[in-house]
Amino acid sequence: MKNKLSNKILLLTVVFAMLLTTTANAAAFTDISSHWAKSYIQRVAANGIVTGYDDGTFKPDNNVTVLEALVMLSRLYDIDDDIREEIADKYESSLKKMSNTLYNEWSFEYLSIIMELGVVSENGISDMFSKKTIFQQATREEIAVLLTKAMMLGDEAQSLKVYTLPFADASKISTSARPYIYIMYDKDIMMGDSSKNINPSDKITRAEIATLLDKAYNYIDENDVYPDFDDYQPTTSLSGIITEVTVGSAESYIYVKDDEETESIVKINSDTDIYLNGKAAAVKDLKKDMLVSCKINDTRVAVKLEADSSTTLVRGTIYYVAYASPAKITIIDEDDDKVTYDLPTDVAAYLDGAKVELKKLVKNDEVTLYLDEDDKVYQINSVSRIKEFDGTISSIDYNYPIVIKIKNDSGIVKSFTFNSDVEVTRNDDESSFDRVRVGDEVTITTEYDEMIAINTIAAEAEMSGTIKEILIGTENKIKIADSSGTVTQYPVSSNVIITIGSSTATIYDLRIGYNVSVNTSGNEIVTIEASQLQTAKSFSGKVIYVNADDKVIMMQNVKDNGQTELIYLNVTSTTKIFDTTGATKYFKDIEEGENILSTAISQSGVYVAASIMIQ
Repeated sequence: MKNKLSNKILLLTVVFAMLLTTTANAAAFTDISSHWAKSYIQRVAANGIVTGYDDGTFKPDNNVTVLEALVMLSRLYDIDDDIREEIADKYESSLKKMSNTLYNEWSFEYLSIIMELGVVSENGISDMFSKKTIFQQATREEIAVLLTKAMMLGDEAQSLKVYTLPFADASKISTSARPYIYIMYDKDIMMGDSSKNINPSDKITRAEIATLLDKAYNYIDENDVYPDFDDYQPTTSLSGIITEVTVGSAESYIYVKDDEETESIVKINSDTDIYLNGKAAAVKDLKKDMLVSCKINDTRVAVKLEADSSTTLVRGTIYYVAYASPAKITIIDEDDDKVTYDLPTDVAAYLDGAKVELKKLVKNDEVTLYLDEDDKVYQINSVSRIKEFDGTISSIDYNYPIVIKIKNDSGIVKSFTFNSDVEVTRNDDESSFDRVRVGDEVTITTEYDEMIAINTIAAEAEMSGTIKEILIGTENKIKIADSSGTVTQYPVSSNVIITIGSSTATIYDLRIGYNVSVNTSGNEIVTIEASQLQTAKSFSGKVIYVNADDKVIMMQNVKDNGQTELIYLNVTSTTKIFDTTGATKYFKDIEEGENILSTAISQSGVYVAASIMIQ
């Protein structure tokens, strides 16, 4: 029995070598340099449709079995990995039940694709295994039929009524294969030999099928042929530990923390396939601290969920690691007890999600030990006590306590709670939290997952312009004109942070004409940095009152149309005052009733005199 098993494993190894060798060596096959099919072989190998052997050969003149041909045909399309896995899951149980499939499990994924494409039905594959015809060498007409169906041309072949086969040996083609061979001829895939013979019953070689597959691949590409997989949806994988379970009537949720301590929410509904320890289960069977692996669609709903309750988790902080044999780890557990565990030589140790040696584990770092049913440690997940998280601030919730959300380059959002003990820096200089803005690049430092420091890098404004209109209401809005004059209206967040110059302000302090730089979150403005319009204006007229205490002048300005308007001029230490001869004068020299000519700048709704000429 042992020898038979060894022979079967050896046979399996040979088949793997033939079918699964990577395509990296496609251009370096050692036995095709002068072969007539060299270019075809190189192209289909580069496209991942066929592979060579471990010894660097392709063996172009070897015949192909039906199983090998089906595997090659299944690779004609670039199918999303998640969809491919869903299809494999769909057919796995039925393939396992078929006779003569033992030691051929490696082919199940490929055969699943073949069945889903409609090349061969499930009953057809079962019949092939039962009669062992799947292991026989394929004929040219068998490949014609299979390839036609794989190219989505089966219906066209079956609908043929009148056609002529241009081959000298057409009479040798079986009746059922004739329309398929005609389609292959019509699409310039299978043209016959130099004597116009198709040789339908001949065995097909690896070089010949590579040639057909290359032509088929080009046809598929040029005609945008792609199978309909609407019943499947791409998914992403998520594995970790269940930290919380919320069961609802229509939709339930679990919280999953991965090896990098990132927590994600996964929705579960009536369509979710749930398994616990390999058996079908319900959401009520899921508990905190179970290991879980999920397949999630783009709406964060679990398509498939597999949980494991056989593992015991022990949490704490590392006290000491003895990594020399016999290895041990001592931790301070959640009850503040010091506990020591023996470690097997093959224990898997991870630090912040990366596999490490035991000697890389550090005292005081958080740790989770995975214990099997015999209470033996088989995995260690350690998390650094001090961690840094980089990203961009996506939102700030100013309700107490303040919660900051950041998004990293992978699109993962993580929340942190801010308190007054957190060290705040901006551009690496000491700062304060009121200067933190949505859109800033940020590095948050934590100790045991509690924020201890935050450093932000000021974000460049998403857009700049001039305020054209301010709308105050249940939802505040601002219209801004950009440099090209295009006016866009933006809603303003209730938590908007506004600064005018270096001073914190409110929306009521903004004025039409102010230059602003804004950042948005969603479609709302969350930060506004404003500067007042510094346009100088000229005023000419009679002084009607002088406020010596506040250094304010009231004057009647004569406008271009001859009408007058009342103007208040603030005089500062930088205001230049002179007479018509250019002689320097002072504020005390300005008298009521005199005519003056002034240049002033509007600041916060008041005119500040830059110069005053006493006439």
